Amino acid sequence: MNGAKNFSINKKSNNLLKILIGSVIFLFILMVLNFFVLPIKNYFYTLSYPIQKTFWSAGASSSFALSSFLNAGAITKENQDLKNQNQKLLGQVAALQSIEQGNQAQSDVSAAYQNSGFKLLMAGVIGLDNNDMLSINKGFADGIAEGMPVINQQNVLFGKVFKVYKNFSEIMLVTNKNSVVNIKVQSPSPEVDGIIKGSGGLNAYLDLIPISSNINPQDVLITSAIDKSFPKNLLVAKIIQIQKNDQKPFQQAQISLFLDIKTADNLFVITNYKQVSQ
Repeated sequence: MNGAKNFSINKKSNNLLKILIGSVIFLFILMVLNFFVLPIKNYFYTLSYPIQKTFWSAGASSSFALSSFLNAGAITKENQDLKNQNQKLLGQVAALQSIEQGNQAQSDVSAAYQNSGFKLLMAGVIGLDNNDMLSINKGFADGIAEGMPVINQQNVLFGKVFKVYKNFSEIMLVTNKNSVVNIKVQSPSPEVDGIIKGSGGLNAYLDLIPISSNINPQDVLITSAIDKSFPKNLLVAKIIQIQKNDQKPFQQAQISLFLDIKTADNLFVITNYKQVSQ
């Protein structure tokens, strides 16, 4: 009887020991995977970058190539070869246009920030995901760090660096659902402050405007730099329609953002904003 009881206890102890050892091994595997996930993701970006950049820059040309592929059975090989050559030329033209636009953008933004003390690093846009995260082709090897502001050559705020890899970075757009930007209405008297909250789908809205403040459609919204996340006076949006309820302490508004993803071939990261703003 005692032998059976001892056997049962030993069996339970062995099972607990196996569970404990299995848990430790599982946690160790998770730690190892987490350690390697960033280099693996960066390596994937490095391999896929040329393809992503081609599709981003050559938009319409890519659609043309896909259409040609789907209809390959209905055309002759000679015509297919000509279309492939044409597609290649279109891609080369798009790449040259991108370089030219990048040079012009660099010149424009350098002139605008000549006396600001800001250091600007130009980066190419390579993709956009469903969570309003934009990918650029610069990473910590280029001096990029989390939290750095990102603008375009027209001084329009796009967002801030969210995650950094060796050669690539993810930008949280102002439209991301976790994005909050402190703004003010441009040149009102007295000054009106509020925030812009991202709502996803490349949209955002104006919030926390005091009910007593006077705002109007077409008013321009710029960064206020209250929390020092972004430089002041960056363009963000303009007011479209005001939503006001006298029973609430704050008013909201629909806005039209100045950022345009379709034309965002090159952006600029302000790499020394934290140092300059201190």
